[in-house]
Amino acid sequence: MITMRELVAHSIGGGWGTDHPAESSERVAVIRGADFPHVAGGDVSSVPLRWESSRKVPQRTLREGDIVLEVSGGTSDRPTGRTIFVSQQLLDQFDFPVIPASFCRLVRVDPTKADPHFVYWWLQGMYADGRTWAYQNRSTGIANFQFQHFLDAEEVKLPSWGEQRAIAATLGALDDKIKSNRRALNILKATSAAIFSRWREAQPSQDVTTFGSYANVYGGATPKTKVAEYWGGAHAWATPTDVTGLTAPYLFATSRTITEAGLQNCTATMHPAGTIFMTSRATIGAFALNQVPAATNQGFIAVRPRQDWDRYFLFEEMRSRVDEFRDNANGSTFLEISRGRFKELPLALPQPDAIIQLDVQIRPLHLKAAQLALESARLAHLRNALLPELLSGRVTMPVEEVVA
Repeated sequence: MITMRELVAHSIGGGWGTDHPAESSERVAVIRGADFPHVAGGDVSSVPLRWESSRKVPQRTLREGDIVLEVSGGTSDRPTGRTIFVSQQLLDQFDFPVIPASFCRLVRVDPTKADPHFVYWWLQGMYADGRTWAYQNRSTGIANFQFQHFLDAEEVKLPSWGEQRAIAATLGALDDKIKSNRRALNILKATSAAIFSRWREAQPSQDVTTFGSYANVYGGATPKTKVAEYWGGAHAWATPTDVTGLTAPYLFATSRTITEAGLQNCTATMHPAGTIFMTSRATIGAFALNQVPAATNQGFIAVRPRQDWDRYFLFEEMRSRVDEFRDNANGSTFLEISRGRFKELPLALPQPDAIIQLDVQIRPLHLKAAQLALESARLAHLRNALLPELLSGRVTMPVEEVVA
């Protein structure tokens, strides 16, 4: 066993810079904790570009093999300590230096002492096991990561160099396949949206109805008592985080379930597969088509098509009008488009034959994308199951086969 302090060659807090260029500043990409789920899946579109002091950039610029550690911003039910691994493939997606945000920390492992990718997976296991709770320090309602305590207290079990690389390669291969699926899924989504856009423009004058008249529209609900009491049931329970996760927009299951008592307690509606979920609060307009029955919290509007052949028409119609939905949102604490307001919005309705023709074109794209999302969900489950077994040594890798 060896402490993290002995393994870390360099560490430094992140930065945030400014919105606009200043004297002696340069353009940088800044990875925030909020970007971790997307970046881990190979999507860097959410990473903001900022201007940081040229003096500060060199020590904070991420290199291949670095680890970004979240050190602030945890909540009562989610500790800090999440990590992402910096690959060359990730860095190649940017035209500027990449730095961690101010709530994160750059951690650079000494490559002569341990394989950095293996150490990253050790930290992933640490977080999955809940050991990061031991390194939390809460002040002013925000949980912070006690980095110095972590360096001294967290001990890493280092197998041989060959085993380290084999473990990292195996888990990394699963991650790479998930990222590849995500890229293919995004291409399929974009293709479907382009087909829909061309089809929409070609439609003649149409009758105008409303979303509420054409489809069944529902809201979500939240249990009246402690939600944790209702986890572990047979029903999927979706939150906006699930819809913006790696398998969106095809929701197969979530990390949470809710019992029948929980559903009755919050009078939530169980939606059948094929319901369109749209987040209605804060970041309005994340979408999912659930593949299993699911209930939702209050952050959603759920739209049930009345015919199977117009499901993907409705899905693409809603996706194409996100800006309009946001313009119809209001609220003093956070922006929200209410279910009532959404139901009143106009819907120009093509003839059924035209919608069926559209469905013939885009349904195969959505079905293929859903297959990729399901495969990714299964790979993630396998990776998460393997992680503690490999790190503990209960399962060993055939080193000579993986490291060639």
